[in-house]
Amino acid sequence: MSLVTISNAAFADADKIDADYKEAVDVMNAVGVLVGSNGSFDPKAELTRAQAAKIISYLDLGAKTADAFIGTGSYFSDVKANDWFAGYVEYCAQAGYVNGIGNGLFAPNEKVTGYQFAKMLLCVLGYNTKYEKLSGSDWQINTAKLAADNNLFEGIETKGSVAYTREQAAQMAFNSLLATMVDYSSEGVTVK
Repeated sequence: MSLVTISNAAFADADKIDADYKEAVDVMNAVGVLVGSNGSFDPKAELTRAQAAKIISYLDLGAKTADAFIGTGSYFSDVKANDWFAGYVEYCAQAGYVNGIGNGLFAPNEKVTGYQFAKMLLCVLGYNTKYEKLSGSDWQINTAKLAADNNLFEGIETKGSVAYTREQAAQMAFNSLLATMVDYSSEGVTVK
């Protein structure tokens, strides 16, 4: 896939996008994954769990298919069927890319850390959360290692344990486009 960038002067706040992230924002916008809203990208805003679910759904399925998912409101008590993000959250939950925070909650407006977003991207790349131990007490360590092996943090100076901005998420999503997809054979014994 050729990653040709275009100038993204279409965003009213394009001048606020850090130069280090501009190519990633341009590419992710050009492929329809991060499109902003109301003419703005809001690059310094911290990414929410709901927004991350939409990005992951778009990367995994494409916008048209992801937008066709209708939320049922039956997965998490704080995700109602008519919430704009319900279909994306429920898709990601069904696919095993996200979990709630406990007590039947998803916390759609909570901020997403770099490690959390990296775990979602690793799942899209085909990594199995069970076999790679991307859940449980050591999930951050295992996620950090796999993310580093796949260069997901390339060009991002911020630690993975803090909330990521939209422009940092664009960079990580862009990096995932350059990563290799994995496939398991023999029930997780062999990874290709």
